[in-house]
Amino acid sequence: MSGPLLSVKDLKKYYAGDRSIIDRLVGEEVDSVKAVDGVSFEVAEGETLGLVGESGCGKSTTGETVLRLREATDGQITYDGQNLLEMSDTELTTFRRRAQIVFQDPFSSLDPRMTAGAIISEGLRVHGTEDASQRRETALDLLENVGLSPDQIDRYPHEFSGGQRQRIGIARALAVDPDFVVLDEPVSALDVSVQAQILNLLEDLQEQFDLTYLFIAHNLSVVRHICDRVAVMYLGEIVETGPVDELFEDPAHPYTRALLSSVPRVRSDSREEEFATLPGDVPSPRNPPAGCRFHTRCPKARVACRETAPPAYDVGASDDRVATCFRADADHLYWDSEPIAENPNRSWGRVNKKLNLSAIVAPQLLAVSAESMTHLSLPGVIHLNCRLSVDRERRLLFTIRPVHRTIRITTARSVIAGTRQPARRPRVDTLTDAI
Repeated sequence: MSGPLLSVKDLKKYYAGDRSIIDRLVGEEVDSVKAVDGVSFEVAEGETLGLVGESGCGKSTTGETVLRLREATDGQITYDGQNLLEMSDTELTTFRRRAQIVFQDPFSSLDPRMTAGAIISEGLRVHGTEDASQRRETALDLLENVGLSPDQIDRYPHEFSGGQRQRIGIARALAVDPDFVVLDEPVSALDVSVQAQILNLLEDLQEQFDLTYLFIAHNLSVVRHICDRVAVMYLGEIVETGPVDELFEDPAHPYTRALLSSVPRVRSDSREEEFATLPGDVPSPRNPPAGCRFHTRCPKARVACRETAPPAYDVGASDDRVATCFRADADHLYWDSEPIAENPNRSWGRVNKKLNLSAIVAPQLLAVSAESMTHLSLPGVIHLNCRLSVDRERRLLFTIRPVHRTIRITTARSVIAGTRQPARRPRVDTLTDAI
């Protein structure tokens, strides 16, 4: 076969958000959550590509969308020359035999009402193997291949340990003889000793069955052990890809460098080392930063990073080594722009935007040091009585009283959480039909 087995180009997966009562009050539309936003990568036949990043960066959503377990918002997914997003139901059923998934949680991904044999052979039944004795024989063989005893075929999931359950999940994925398997953090829920057993098993099965893996994980030590190439994700985008050894030895993107520096080391000479931590929190995928999405936390960020999103630059000796960082271009205007000062906390700006507060009111919110009463006006909507106070932990309490309920918004730095209070009789000056 010429070309990669799997090719993904500009893949996007957005989730529409729900409008809160505040959104309905001010008449604002809610932005979609950009879980995956323009991801591109390729996986060659027989290769293991690792997909790494912090929790919530879109790794699992990418794997599930590639298999069409979730429908893509936009982009192109090509498997062995066929466009998956244009497949009919019949073609998609045929594709399911060639591509499978091993889920992260071995405790919730197995049906507790089915025996191990029934779980493993379910895929064979769905795809047309009518002979029950043949399905059972295949299940027995697969149990042995994943290191379980054939005598355990009639046991239920609760009778197995976590590692044994994950072996059943692997056997289930292999039952239909696939070419490509998505491994969605297959060892993250297991003990360390069991993790090593499962990783060795996956390597043996890859060689035995000529499998191609997309290995999703956040444990970089595991990724280096099993993967051939690595793709690093941040906030729905891939920021760097390359061969595993080259990327680990010389990371080109500041985020990759920060991830690698946070990996615990078991050397005696590293006991006194301090782990490098990134400042701030991961921005919301509902409203990601403009320009480079990592510039709000990047220690190397400059003004150019805030204004323009960097393209993918070729870095390193390998042809497939790329990074989306202006530092890879020695001639870019990045080097002439000013460094970005430490970003102030922007939670107040978001409150100001959502509630349409004036620029005069916002500084007053920041200056509140004791309980006070104020009266705010949302133009064209309603006049509200609001109570502002500061609790013992110096968090601002902002209470709004609309018509039939009280909304209390507590802001602690960049975190905004809304909770609904019991209904009270409102105190308002004017009412509108929209409320």
